[in-house]
Amino acid sequence: MSVNERISNKKQRLEEIKGLVLAFCEEHLDDELYGYAIELCEMLGRKRKISITRGKKEIWAASIIYVIARLNFLFDPENEFFLSADTVCDFFGTKKSTVGNKATQIEKACNLEMGAEGLRSPEISDALTLVELPNGLVIPKSMLPKLDIIYEVADEEETKELEKFMAEQKRLKERKAGEKKARRTEINRKIAENKKKQKKEQDKQLKLFDF
Repeated sequence: MSVNERISNKKQRLEEIKGLVLAFCEEHLDDELYGYAIELCEMLGRKRKISITRGKKEIWAASIIYVIARLNFLFDPENEFFLSADTVCDFFGTKKSTVGNKATQIEKACNLEMGAEGLRSPEISDALTLVELPNGLVIPKSMLPKLDIIYEVADEEETKELEKFMAEQKRLKERKAGEKKARRTEINRKIAENKKKQKKEQDKQLKLFDF
């Protein structure tokens, strides 16, 4: 098989997986979670050490949803978009053990750390991302806006360092906000594009029954 053929097969398989992911998300999740799933699809499409052309597309789609569910705590009954492993696997006609193992492979191949920005809500990422302050104190990123008590016990030099640190954090936050907005725009574009493709494919299939 030539390089062009392999690339073509990979693109085709990726689109098939995206179609399955879209079908699931339309029934069970919102556009934001769908966006995370599509982002993971794209990430897998760029990986060389794991091939999406091997194995059933249903297993890949189920495993992608499974990873997003793990990262966003969707398996927690308290979550608004609560999912059970059975819900995921029954939808795609797959086994939980197979999907669980494939999900772990995906996490390792994509080096998904606790923060996993771009694949989970910023609130969850910030709560699980630790930052070290200039005075050596390590806190969750989500606590950065609540540093009043630390300022109260800091001396003048520590206060200056903290102010510099917070200014840098603000700059990074603003930059990430811009990146998030751009990513959200791109995700919305991809969502619209995938829905359009699915609609076109459905119309094409329906025409086969026209007499």
